[in-house]
Amino acid sequence: MRPAPFEYVEPTSVADACAELHRRADAAVLAGGQSLIAQLNARQRRPSALVGLRLIDELATVAERDGRLCIGASVTQRAVRGASAAPGVLGEALDHVGHVPTRNRGTVGGSLAFADPTAELPAVLLGLGGSVCVRSVRGERVIEATELFTGPFRTALRPDELLTSVRLPLAGPGEHWVFEQRHFRRHAKVSVVAGLRDGRMRVAVSGLADTPLLVQVLAEDADGLPEALAELVTPNADRYGSPAYRARLAEVAARAAVRRLIDELVAA
Repeated sequence: MRPAPFEYVEPTSVADACAELHRRADAAVLAGGQSLIAQLNARQRRPSALVGLRLIDELATVAERDGRLCIGASVTQRAVRGASAAPGVLGEALDHVGHVPTRNRGTVGGSLAFADPTAELPAVLLGLGGSVCVRSVRGERVIEATELFTGPFRTALRPDELLTSVRLPLAGPGEHWVFEQRHFRRHAKVSVVAGLRDGRMRVAVSGLADTPLLVQVLAEDADGLPEALAELVTPNADRYGSPAYRARLAEVAARAAVRRLIDELVAA
């Protein structure tokens, strides 16, 4: 039997969008649609309604506020890549997300809300110590990157909450960040974001476990980061790559990121 069609609504304000999500517990949010449309086509999701964000102007802005880059939920990855204030490491990561056509439509907020454990942008958010703002009929709250990802394709957002913006700290004095990725198969990739902040090396990794991981060590102990990663987690295993395969990718990518970070800091 053919499934019943779902309703499509396009609210013009965040308040109206939140009201729609509150009214329909199983509604889905449509921003860029690069992940959602594929799920709908494969019949993996059958929401009662789609809530489109295209007409909500306040979700379509990129701005600097209080030392952070604030990216609206409907801003495309291409637009963020072209923003002069975007951290360089974010641009590096975006160059590895999907392909040019998907980046033209896909959004930064949508990628984070989708929470693919192998995606690049969750590692950026976690590495930089970013957060997301979410709204519902109950009000607004901020979810830190360390609390956002709860499992493969799962986040701390409640069913009736709308991710409204992504907040990334801008680099402070002496900070520098790099992005590295390693893969032999496109769907079995490991991404690493490494940076120096307050004398500590911060390394975030996606593609190794069910959620992105963050490791922090003193700068003088940076050589031990790959081993620290191996001790923290049992690598994720799926049909694309064995645990040993992912662990090896993480080690190679982490060493490359740390080496490049140190080289660029010395040269600066």
